[in-house]
Amino acid sequence: MADVLGIDPKDLDVKELEATSAVLTAAAHALGQYCGEDFKDFMGCRYVTKDPRQCLEEGKLVTKCATKFFKSIKEKCNEEFTKYWTCLDYNNQEYAYCRKSQAPYDKCLLEQLNIATNQPVHLTMRK
Repeated sequence: MADVLGIDPKDLDVKELEATSAVLTAAAHALGQYCGEDFKDFMGCRYVTKDPRQCLEEGKLVTKCATKFFKSIKEKCNEEFTKYWTCLDYNNQEYAYCRKSQAPYDKCLLEQLNIATNQPVHLTMRK
């Protein structure tokens, strides 16, 4: 039975990603490449329809792709990723403070998942 917005609550039943902002920040560049087409499809739908209710299926594909991405990270690059996002977490999510932990993570992404993050390089700030 649809609610007043015309959405059946069953359509919204999707396993959500449980991730902190530091985890999402650390993953952002690679996740954008890994799920780029799904992200573009979702945002294109939102732009064209001007109604997020019309884009539920595209949104589910985004969540499915992100879930697959994080499972791959956990399987192939968990140690490197954990060190990187932990650094970001302790350093106010400032990339510049975490270049030493970012480098092994980026290397693992390239070697294990064939993802080149192409992140800009900043001078490492010292505390």
